[in-house]
Amino acid sequence: MSSVRTTKVDWTGDNPFIYMKKDPAGDWTSLSTYFRIAASDYGRGEAIIVLENPYGNESDQAVRKCLTNNLELARYLVKDFVRHFGLFRPAQEALDQLEYVVDASFTTEADYPKKQVCTAHSAATNTTLSLVWNDLGKPFAVVLTPEESQTGKHEMLAVFQTAESAQVLVNGTAIEGQPIERDFLNGRAQSAALANSESWVRAK
Repeated sequence: MSSVRTTKVDWTGDNPFIYMKKDPAGDWTSLSTYFRIAASDYGRGEAIIVLENPYGNESDQAVRKCLTNNLELARYLVKDFVRHFGLFRPAQEALDQLEYVVDASFTTEADYPKKQVCTAHSAATNTTLSLVWNDLGKPFAVVLTPEESQTGKHEMLAVFQTAESAQVLVNGTAIEGQPIERDFLNGRAQSAALANSESWVRAK
């Protein structure tokens, strides 16, 4: 295999996630992810997505928000990537209800490897979303073929660090649930992890 990829890089950056359940034997009760994009056709930008009750058709109380500083980029990531990620595929109706907030500012705080906190704040709506990863494991690198990747159209390269525990905070209040251990790549790991240096390269 050539060490140089000649096909298009659709985006590169970081994409950590926190997927939580209230009951380990039940459905996922929240799916949250953070994009920090370094390069794409839509420029650079950031977005935090929190999708509570992702598989419910109607839920006025559920948090379904995307805070971003690049709306065009955020909509592209949701349409062409998030909707194709395995756990989000059954959540199409919830994604249709996603509220986009476009004035977000972002901060990252880290006491590495004990904790990392990524926060988005919207002054216009007085909304703050924070994703918290605790007790990070050792980093490991992966290269997924198009057949293995979530879109089926890209080779995906990334460095993962799973977290032993995690929280999703909405205006300082933790939403219910916790990560669970699940099958992850070639082993078992908690359903919360950093995903750094992530790149999606189109298949030939």
